[in-house]
Amino acid sequence: MGWRGILGFEYGIVQAPLGPDISSPQLVAAVANAGALGFLRVPDWEDPDYVRELIRKTRTLTNKPFGIGVILAFPHKENVKAILDEKVAVLQLYWGECSKELVLEAHKAGVKVVPQIGSYEEAKKAADAGVDAIIVQGREAGGHVIGQV
Repeated sequence: MGWRGILGFEYGIVQAPLGPDISSPQLVAAVANAGALGFLRVPDWEDPDYVRELIRKTRTLTNKPFGIGVILAFPHKENVKAILDEKVAVLQLYWGECSKELVLEAHKAGVKVVPQIGSYEEAKKAADAGVDAIIVQGREAGGHVIGQV
């Protein structure tokens, strides 16, 4: 099916969730409106209401699919619930294991799951959990996900 059919964007270009001050609703919407896939980044310290506000602000700027990135190593369950309730197109996960339960919950909400991985073992676990795609990261990005499972 390929990236276009699975994730719903026109060009094979992805703007990563670069941090809450960089991956703003304005940037993500501009990327989406240009036909690529933009990602918001959930500030780890923010509450679910703020996450909903980011998503809704982005939706006022685009009707195209976009995603949101979440760090699993920090408390994230309430923010993930808000993301799934808002039915963002893609949930991008990193720094932690993507569980089968989380993938099933996302799929029930109509949300695709794409974890960032840094090893074969992590990729295998993600595939076994039923993710829709993976982002393979190596040492070129500082190697901070190598061995994180």
